Amino acid sequence: MEQIILSAGIDLGTTTSQVIFSRIKLENISYTAVPEIRIKEKEIIYKSKIYFTPLTADNHIDIPALRSILQKEYEQAGISRQDISTGAVIITGETSRKENAQQALEGLSVEAGDFVVAEAGPDLESVLAGFGSGAAAASRVWEGAVINFDIGGGTTNAAVFCNEEIQDSFALDIGGRLVRLDKEGTVTYISDRLIPLINEMSLPLKIGDKVELNILKQLTDVLAMVLLHICRGQELTAAEQKLFINHGIENRKYNRVMFSGGVAECIYDSPLDGDYVDIHGVNKYGDIGPLLGESIRQMFSQEDEIIVLEPREKIRATVIGAGSYSVRISGSTVIMDDGCVPLKNIPVLRLDHTEQEHEIQEEYKIKRRLYPQTQQIAISFAGKRAPEYSAVKAVAKVLADITRNEGDILLVIVEQDFAKALGMLLRQFARQHHIICLDRIHAAEGDYVDVGKSVSGIVPVAVKTLIFKS
Repeated sequence: MEQIILSAGIDLGTTTSQVIFSRIKLENISYTAVPEIRIKEKEIIYKSKIYFTPLTADNHIDIPALRSILQKEYEQAGISRQDISTGAVIITGETSRKENAQQALEGLSVEAGDFVVAEAGPDLESVLAGFGSGAAAASRVWEGAVINFDIGGGTTNAAVFCNEEIQDSFALDIGGRLVRLDKEGTVTYISDRLIPLINEMSLPLKIGDKVELNILKQLTDVLAMVLLHICRGQELTAAEQKLFINHGIENRKYNRVMFSGGVAECIYDSPLDGDYVDIHGVNKYGDIGPLLGESIRQMFSQEDEIIVLEPREKIRATVIGAGSYSVRISGSTVIMDDGCVPLKNIPVLRLDHTEQEHEIQEEYKIKRRLYPQTQQIAISFAGKRAPEYSAVKAVAKVLADITRNEGDILLVIVEQDFAKALGMLLRQFARQHHIICLDRIHAAEGDYVDVGKSVSGIVPVAVKTLIFKS
């Protein structure tokens, strides 16, 4: 049986905000009374114009203005709120650091139903953009890794994929709005995070000065060179290393690179050859975005060993809609703590390599930083069909160890039928946690889950799949 629903995706970024509407065809592939819904077809039926993210005078998110934008786009698309079955609101970049970010998320999520709501930190934003740009899919085609740089107004979010699996992620304070200009070419804003680099370069660049084009080009060339040095696996200067947000990256070479985000529009589609004569020719948006795009295009076009791949989405790479709500039932072989539920919109951290203890630790370390340390997560993995007790015990020990300093609830979801044994061992090894261990449920990386109260030993679980993954 097929069903067609409409989904809305809202992305609130540092510089821009946008809305998309998608038509999704769902089908029930279950042969039992328990439904199992999957996405059969999806089609983006409407893309909004790109808006500058509205801010108040005190630099908070202007929630009424955002609601007005959303209402306008509903009318423009000819869609009412009642038509929307599901969706996602993602807040990214500098906007996620605003004091009222969570209030904005919650306010917008009720505009059109039961949305997936996520405040995307720099690492999670990197992964979202990497899926949306097509870098993850490209890594399935090409041998070796593909790195995606999503360059927006305030940050550059990078993700490394190999065979469509996330290998690494990081973020940099490199963006098109970190230096802003008025119409006459006078500098009106310089991000504090660029000051060490500007000082190291001894650039005469100050707020209030009318800047020369060659001075700005020196800065954007160095920012572009940082990205090139990362791809080459080269060491960065101390000032360049300070551009990393939260953590750095191992020095590894990447010979396939993709760019997304607003600045990517200037890399692929808008070369400045004809306008590259004075400050007015590059000052289209009152910032260094076009010039940064030009610097990146020039730098990477000269590299014979690095292949620049074309993204399927640039500025819209992080705009996502929520997909199917797949309602699953976890049966009587579970460990449940009804005092901890209901749980809603819990992100799934999927472990694909659980054969060895060190593999679990390394994979968890990379993927855990996609979410704030205080964020409740669900750990998901497949497991063997009939594992030996010693193997289950080993997994329980390492799960208890890697989550030792995290929140009150340890939520684990396995596909095979051994949640009871695993949960009892987790109660033994992770006494500081409330344990919820469910089985016979497939939850993939990037999914979100809702967990309800058990009824006669049966636990209802809703798995929400985001369209960007497919």
